[in-house]
Amino acid sequence: MQFAPRRKWNLLIKSSNKDGFFLESLDLYSSLLKSGCHGDHLTFTFVVKACAQLASLWSGRKVQSHVILLGFQSDVFVQTSLLDMYSKCSSLSEARQLFDEMPSKSVVSWNSMISAYAKEFQTQESFRHFNEMRSCCFRPTSSTCVSLVSGCSGSTSALQQGQSVHCFGTKLGFHSDLRLWNSILTMYVRFNLIDDAISLFDSMKERSAITYTTIFGGYAKLGDCLMVLNLFNQIRLKQIGLDAIVFVNLISSCALLGRLLIASSVLSLLIRNGLDCEPNVAAAVVNMFAKCGDIFSARKFFDSVTKKDVLLWTSMIGGYVHADLSRTALDLFEDMISTDLPPNKITIITILSACAAIGSLSAAEQIFEHIDAYGFKSDLQTQTSLIHMYCKCGCLERAEEIFNALSHKDLAAWSSMINCYAFNGKGEESLALFKEMLKDKSIKPDAVVFTDVLSACNHYGLVEEGLKFFTSMQLQYGIEPSKEHYSCMVDLLSRAGYIDSSLEFISRVPVQLRSQLWTPFLSALRTSNGAQLENILPNRWEVESESTGNHVLLAGISASLGKWKDARDFRMSIDKRGLRKEAGWSRTELYS
Repeated sequence: MQFAPRRKWNLLIKSSNKDGFFLESLDLYSSLLKSGCHGDHLTFTFVVKACAQLASLWSGRKVQSHVILLGFQSDVFVQTSLLDMYSKCSSLSEARQLFDEMPSKSVVSWNSMISAYAKEFQTQESFRHFNEMRSCCFRPTSSTCVSLVSGCSGSTSALQQGQSVHCFGTKLGFHSDLRLWNSILTMYVRFNLIDDAISLFDSMKERSAITYTTIFGGYAKLGDCLMVLNLFNQIRLKQIGLDAIVFVNLISSCALLGRLLIASSVLSLLIRNGLDCEPNVAAAVVNMFAKCGDIFSARKFFDSVTKKDVLLWTSMIGGYVHADLSRTALDLFEDMISTDLPPNKITIITILSACAAIGSLSAAEQIFEHIDAYGFKSDLQTQTSLIHMYCKCGCLERAEEIFNALSHKDLAAWSSMINCYAFNGKGEESLALFKEMLKDKSIKPDAVVFTDVLSACNHYGLVEEGLKFFTSMQLQYGIEPSKEHYSCMVDLLSRAGYIDSSLEFISRVPVQLRSQLWTPFLSALRTSNGAQLENILPNRWEVESESTGNHVLLAGISASLGKWKDARDFRMSIDKRGLRKEAGWSRTELYS
């Protein structure tokens, strides 16, 4: 074998590449060298391709040194292969250096360089090379367009450039290139332009499994669960291969729908297709059953999986938190730790939310030890979750300590600390911190932080401040008020004694949200004087709803006015409507 002619070695290496045995290709090349032969331009093209497929930068550099020693550095095919290899190994600087030194360039060379920048999402550089390529009189191919579109991500300008490629591809007549249209379809889904993606999908005469999978994911992102189910049925009728990605999107939609019967049917399909134990799929199934309110089935499926990864454990822990079984979530977390499987950041954040839900400081301290042990202590998201957890546990000092120690504070960190002060009745400190945050012009407040600010105004009775923030939220920051914002304002005005202003405010709220604002209003009324109650109570039928709390409040208000018949009627209506008053509960933690 070692004396076989070079042509035979080339055929062996080429065949090995074709079969996907890239390590064997490198071994064959090594044997070729040991036999006393050296490669030619075809040998180097095949071997460099193997290095690229293995993402072996060290092997690729070694082969390039052989190329230079044997004088093949001017061969355009060898140079292009090396350029493609450096691109696939994410060595952009070496790819660029090689490209600049090439004595002659082909369309493939330009495409490789454009692809290299696109893979690193350096959109401006990829388009700069595209324009330079055209100025050098090279005609772009559909592969050029695919590379350009794949690198369009993140910014509005990148989207606009991607849309220009769509127009350019149409102009050049690439209508039949399915790979290009699939790339453009993926780009539109990535930018959440689902309507544009659907329009493109409908216009496509040819579709592949990738086409259906992409638009399937688009409908899933849109939250159109019924369309996801409809499209899934189309995929099955067309006998398109069902892969894990399709099922993850389908399962996510079932979780949003919350229909247990459909969830059970999906699980049967998964088992039939042999995908039920795929890591991403298994975790999604657990999440689906938890969101459908069947935590028992979620745990049953979890226990059936023999090889549990961190994603599956995290999904089951999150399922218990979602089902308000945070103590069980903590126990499961300890079971996970006992298997010597290290948690990831999402696991830690999920279990911190469990500690926050039950307000257990002792559990919080145990989790804090795990955070330190697994190296998440400096992670900003984890630190923000810690602030939230200590807030719910009533340990304001620890939350302040963590917040003040942060070297960089994003909106989530500021929001958590502002909420912490508001939650613990420190309205003045909460507002002071919000004003301090506004000094950082790089941070734009969102709807969540304004909810915390309005809540702080409410706890502190700052009516004028609350009105000012509510107005600036809309006019200055363009945030549309939600139910939470309206509730804070109604509570603030009512508790401050501005009953008429509160009623006027409720009358201006969108009708679909108005019925949900009577609970804070009625709660505040209980502390008002009798004359005000006497004037307002005749409108009681307007405030009745399916809320048990509203009926109880109305009964209490009627009783305080001596209207015992009305009080009895409100109490009786709870039974007539089949409503049930949830029992209150409290928790006391004992320390030895």
